[in-house]
Amino acid sequence: MKRGLFSKLRLIAGVALSVLLVTEVALRIAGKDVPPPYPPRLRHPEFQLYEPLGYRLFPSRTVTLPYPPEHPRDITITSNRDGFRASLEFDERDERPRILFLGDGLVSGDGDQESERFTNLLQILEPSKRMDNLGMKGYGPDLMLRSLEVVGLRLKPSVVVFCFGTDGFRRVRPEYDGVGFPIPRYRLESGHLVTVPYPAPAFWNQLRISIAAEKAIWEHTSRQSDLNKAILDRFDELGTQNHFQRAFVFLPGSGDNANDRERRAWLSQYAESNGIAFLDPSDAIHQSGFQAFFDDNLNYNPVGHQVLAREIDRFLRERIQP
Repeated sequence: MKRGLFSKLRLIAGVALSVLLVTEVALRIAGKDVPPPYPPRLRHPEFQLYEPLGYRLFPSRTVTLPYPPEHPRDITITSNRDGFRASLEFDERDERPRILFLGDGLVSGDGDQESERFTNLLQILEPSKRMDNLGMKGYGPDLMLRSLEVVGLRLKPSVVVFCFGTDGFRRVRPEYDGVGFPIPRYRLESGHLVTVPYPAPAFWNQLRISIAAEKAIWEHTSRQSDLNKAILDRFDELGTQNHFQRAFVFLPGSGDNANDRERRAWLSQYAESNGIAFLDPSDAIHQSGFQAFFDDNLNYNPVGHQVLAREIDRFLRERIQP
């Protein structure tokens, strides 16, 4: 009896191993689920450096880059002492109520001149308030939170606007590296955010089938939404502690697919449950069609920033009183 059971178990194990090997080979042939490089490969060494919050621009520097890749124009990027894209210093004396915008490259104006960004356009529309842009290419919600904690809080803002790009939801995953830095990661322990180092992969994490399984877990369980929620909970907590108003803006992509609809509905529900002002400019962006985006990527071009400036200006006037 024992010998027969052992034979069945060995057969089952052999079949399972064969299936795993076939799947691994198929994924490699198809070029899918490639393991991320370790250590991460820095993609913009000419103007970004590692910092405790993750990374910033080299402080007090001006560089000129061609953008977009097809039909480029020269884009000037000027950083202030804090390493964010701004011609003005954040800590210069200014008595106006201060509104901070957190975000990724959609907020920092990847591909646009500084004067073309929606925050700069808002400054013209709302001269009685100080608009500060803490956006950075590749930031996810975690690094946006860190930038607020490390830089933003000392500026004593009246309002902080958390700009949540549709691609940002996945950027809380352990393997995400921003623009190629081994950035500190968050994980949940007993419902609390804990900072951990960027993970060094084990042998099995280099297998395509392991990458596929991990991706499926993040996409089809609550792990990703739970981590995003904990980050937003921390943002809300900081608002209470530091007496600033909170707001969310969902930044859509060029399409309106199922993932976008699910993400913006999730963010809208979170905002409503926590009494936080929420703006979804998807309709206005999509009505402009592809005119709001660069031809070869999903970044907002000057037209897109103009649409955002109008929508956010109306939102601030109606919902926010700094």
